[in-house]
Amino acid sequence: MFVRYVFDVKEHLKEGLNVLKISFASPIEAAKVRSDKHFTAPACVPNDYNGECHANQLRKMQASFSWDWGPAFPSVGLWKPASIEFYNGAIIRSLTTHTEKKDAAWVLKIVAYIESKAKNKEVNGYINAILPVDGYRTINIGRQLKINTRDDGTCEAELNMNISENVVRVWWPNGFGNQPLYDLHVTLKTEENHDEISHKHVKVGFRTLELIEDASKVVGNTTAGQGLTFYFKVNGYPLFMKGSNWIPAHILPELGYNEDTVNDLLLAARDTHMAMLRVWGGGVYESDYFYQRCDELGILIWQDFLFACSMYPADPEFLDTVRTEIEQNVIRLQHHPSIAVWAGNNENEVALRGNWYATESNFDKYKEEYIKLYVDTIKPIVEGLDPGRRYLVSSPSNGLESEREGYIAQNPYDSHYGDTHYYNYLADNWNQNIYPPTRFASEYGFQSLPSLKTMHTATNDTEDFKVESNYSQHRQHSPNGYKYIEDQLSNHLKLEKSDPKYFAKFVFYSQISQAMAMKAETEYYRQSQADWYTMGALYWQLNDVWQAPSWSGIEFGGQWKMLHYFAKSFFAPVLVSPRLTVTGDVDVYLINDRFVPIVDAQINVDMFNWSSLIPIKSEKYPANVDPLSSKKQNTIAFWDENNKHEVFLRFYLEADGVSSSPDNYIFPVPLKTIEGLLEPKIEITVTKPESVKPNLHKNNVFKIHIQVDTVVLFLWLETNIEGHFEDNGFVVTQPHIQVNFISKENVSLIQLQESITYKYYVN
Repeated sequence: MFVRYVFDVKEHLKEGLNVLKISFASPIEAAKVRSDKHFTAPACVPNDYNGECHANQLRKMQASFSWDWGPAFPSVGLWKPASIEFYNGAIIRSLTTHTEKKDAAWVLKIVAYIESKAKNKEVNGYINAILPVDGYRTINIGRQLKINTRDDGTCEAELNMNISENVVRVWWPNGFGNQPLYDLHVTLKTEENHDEISHKHVKVGFRTLELIEDASKVVGNTTAGQGLTFYFKVNGYPLFMKGSNWIPAHILPELGYNEDTVNDLLLAARDTHMAMLRVWGGGVYESDYFYQRCDELGILIWQDFLFACSMYPADPEFLDTVRTEIEQNVIRLQHHPSIAVWAGNNENEVALRGNWYATESNFDKYKEEYIKLYVDTIKPIVEGLDPGRRYLVSSPSNGLESEREGYIAQNPYDSHYGDTHYYNYLADNWNQNIYPPTRFASEYGFQSLPSLKTMHTATNDTEDFKVESNYSQHRQHSPNGYKYIEDQLSNHLKLEKSDPKYFAKFVFYSQISQAMAMKAETEYYRQSQADWYTMGALYWQLNDVWQAPSWSGIEFGGQWKMLHYFAKSFFAPVLVSPRLTVTGDVDVYLINDRFVPIVDAQINVDMFNWSSLIPIKSEKYPANVDPLSSKKQNTIAFWDENNKHEVFLRFYLEADGVSSSPDNYIFPVPLKTIEGLLEPKIEITVTKPESVKPNLHKNNVFKIHIQVDTVVLFLWLETNIEGHFEDNGFVVTQPHIQVNFISKENVSLIQLQESITYKYYVN
């Protein structure tokens, strides 16, 4: 599924009508046939997945055999275009580009991958590269070609370009700068007349990127003094990577390549301050359009190779197709500035060390096959084709430390090294003190249900809208998933099963709980930059493939859950981030993801009663923080045991040069036990804004005015008009707030106002 096949059909063609017939075996049957010969654990996915078996035997999208967030649809057939190519000479199939900064210049090494007929033992001609740069200048280089081909007619041609740093601008991840891209044209021409034979065009960006695994940064720090760092250094700066994990945009992979769907999801990531997405190893290598948009939007890609949650065979036939797959896909994707790192697999090192699939009795055999696949086969191909990028053998892993321990570390989750995946459904996920430290959190999450609106696109049977219905149970693939959601709700929110609106509230409250859990964990990781040098937070997961409970922040169909709206705040470039300690005090952190320090600022803390919009107490504290860092400002104690149930805190920043920083909140006790929260009176009116952002059409932007008479928790706006609110899930502590709505339809003020409904949390 992941390779491009080429067949020479010339000798089979005849004048007139020709028929090309391709026969496919059932993937389920083909997987079983291979498993009988080369069994590799596990035989099947867990029963709760309602899936198919032996996915690890075929190079197909692993999640299409089902996963804990998706159904089993192992597809059959051609999922990408098929075409007949006509050429007598040679063509440029692909380009790789390798940029290196040397003093005041960039060195751009271009490798053209050329294909000709197998009978052609030599490629002759002229190859040149043209790069338009800033200042209306163009760099043009070329050379004569006389290259011997391999037996299959392929060869490579190299060109080297020196570019002054003054004529190209640097490419930055989202939130740190702009994303200038430059058009590189490479043309193969005839030797004598320089007539064009073949042409290839890609866009390139100029940036440096390193994955730094170094002891010097942490030595001397009493809490993080051992081990190695694990952070991305871009253009010389250590950047904290904020983002999420990308699964295929559709369970049918060809539909997952839909450009509108891909664009909407990537824009949603960009608009919530994400700078990195991890393309997860159970999916597909995404479309050229996907990586192109990531280049344009500044979204770095952590690219897993497509092996996930399984041991894999290492027989010669399997390894041969893997070699082709890795070679083709690295060559196809390598030129994108958005590609940050390659990772060999998802969770297979921890699975083998942790005996997930009862492999302990055959540990040596499975370790040998693991090394044969990811180290002996994949690693040299990647490092040979793309020496400028780090290849991690697994994710999570201890990085260099795992390699030193023979590629299967004794504890691949060691918090002093590499990246970690962390899920704990038994502890209180709203409590920041439960989370273990990590250098880089590349996966973590908690489930919620999709909205009733999205569920209605799957079923309109009222009997399905119950937790215990066959429909609900069939779509919950995570073992004990509903119970874990229920337990988190019961820790914090008041919801009785006798409530006639129980299911609707269960859905809504599940999204509140997920958002609050992910807020707590993400802010913990951002705070931990200060004392553990944590340098990344990629939560699981961005998107969905069907209308079902999952870890996603965006529902199938594109509607944002409360989590995705919360991400806009907890990933904000400047954030006051409080942490409620085990002793009941509050540690207050200031996080600064900008290249300039924050000095002579102040953090304002307001204490509210639940029944009033007027603070009962306010304090101001001086604040400062260095560029690209987090710093604990102070520890405060605002309440006593007698009034904790009646109050909560609001935090906000005042600082010159900081255009925006979201309010943040601390609730000292579980919300189900608070006292004084009232039923609010809410009035909503709609107007047209006086001005809108340059990239928006004025007719499609509306300003929503919300007036309240008391504190409102998790105010959630909805409408049946296609579009989205720019913010949602508000903790309302002011009499009047406003938010923009961007419509995809032509609607009037009255139509929109009459369509808006709302809900909120109430005890």
